[in-house]
Amino acid sequence: MFKSKILANSGIYMIINLLQKGINFLLIPILTTYLTTYDYGIVAVVTAVNAFLNVLYILSLNGCLNRFYYEYKEDKKKVKKLFGTIVTFVLGFSATLSIILVVGHKIFLDPFLKEVDFYPFMVLGMISVLFNPIFTIYQNTLQAKQEGKRYGRNNIAFFFTNLLFLLISVIILNLGAKGVLGALALTNLLFFIYSLFQFGKEFSFGIDKNILKQSLKYSLPLVPHSISGVTTNIIDRLFVNSMISTSITGIYNLGSTFGSIIFLIASGINQAFVPWFTERVKSNDIEKIPFFAKSLILVYCFVALGISFFSKEVIEWVTPIEYHEAWKIVPVISFAFVFHGCYYFFSTPFFYDISGKGSRTLPMFTITSAFLNVLLNYFLIKNYGMVGAASATLISKVFLVLGLSFYYKKFVNINYNVFLMIFLPMVFFGVSCVVYILPSDFEYLFGIKTIIYLLSIFITGYFAKPLINFLLNIITGDRKP
Repeated sequence: MFKSKILANSGIYMIINLLQKGINFLLIPILTTYLTTYDYGIVAVVTAVNAFLNVLYILSLNGCLNRFYYEYKEDKKKVKKLFGTIVTFVLGFSATLSIILVVGHKIFLDPFLKEVDFYPFMVLGMISVLFNPIFTIYQNTLQAKQEGKRYGRNNIAFFFTNLLFLLISVIILNLGAKGVLGALALTNLLFFIYSLFQFGKEFSFGIDKNILKQSLKYSLPLVPHSISGVTTNIIDRLFVNSMISTSITGIYNLGSTFGSIIFLIASGINQAFVPWFTERVKSNDIEKIPFFAKSLILVYCFVALGISFFSKEVIEWVTPIEYHEAWKIVPVISFAFVFHGCYYFFSTPFFYDISGKGSRTLPMFTITSAFLNVLLNYFLIKNYGMVGAASATLISKVFLVLGLSFYYKKFVNINYNVFLMIFLPMVFFGVSCVVYILPSDFEYLFGIKTIIYLLSIFITGYFAKPLINFLLNIITGDRKP
């Protein structure tokens, strides 16, 4: 069970995340050739605004699918009502909110866009936001049912469709930022239609008032939490755009794309971890959970250190000179997302509480962290530019993890090794800062970094043999820790 669920689905979700959400990373050589830093900045700003709108459009109702599906799954009629109620409500609410935002864009959206025009750039972004929620809900139901392969096929189809449209619009039609945003809008429209046809077999339109009330009671407290999560991950682009320029935002976004590789890995694993965690807790079999968390944090640290050490060479190799300064924020962003991986483990117990107490408590921590992030962005960007924005993200995520580590046991009594899970990333981040000390024109710079990286892995591996063996046992199918 352990291997078939957590390992197989983690692999599927990680690969899919790297394909779908990592499309800009995979296309960096093309995008940076055909897009100016200003174009790249436009895409970053619209994407940042869309991230906030996505939360408002779906009201975190997709998050309750995982939890309530396990309560209703023995009653197929009630599951069908659950799916139908959420889809119907989200369709109506999304259409209404879109009309309000288009009519009142000068009040609600333009202040966040600055140098970016509402038409056509933000309009294209809003088309994506309008049609994406139904596909998202459909995919969440597949995750709840642990249908990883079906989930994977849908996302691979989404990825290649978007890729085809993007290449045509950017390379052949030379549409720049409009091409990137338009390709995504068209893809979301097509998969909105596809989702209605495929998902329509499992629900009927209509709203069950009791189910909607219960779902909103669970999900609405998560909206501030979701917005605060987006704030700590995305708002730095809006601050850089506002306080420096859209072109610098493009450079910052490129560096953040490299650093967010850890986010793609961690979020892929978390998608498989949440339903597995729910099953383990319900069956009172939580012994493996803390060891699994420690092992994954160690892997995140290894990967983040490698990205931090060698991103400079990769960026200089695959992008024009205008983008080369992006490497400076990569170490900070990489380890910010290592702590985001820690956050997933500490926050999951909050979501497990079906009474809603956990979902009402978690926003206190995430909102405080988001508020800290906003303040730090404002002051640190003034003094340190791009690196200041990245540092604001790192500090706020450390603060969030520290807070949750003192409170998570109130919902599920799991004995995480809190000290190790927080101390280990801090040590690795300290090692990664060597890249700021070594002279960039040093002849043997690459070799020196390689030696330091390999030594770090060897020394850590020597003292963390149980964790390494645990991961190897998972891969080879041995169930014993």
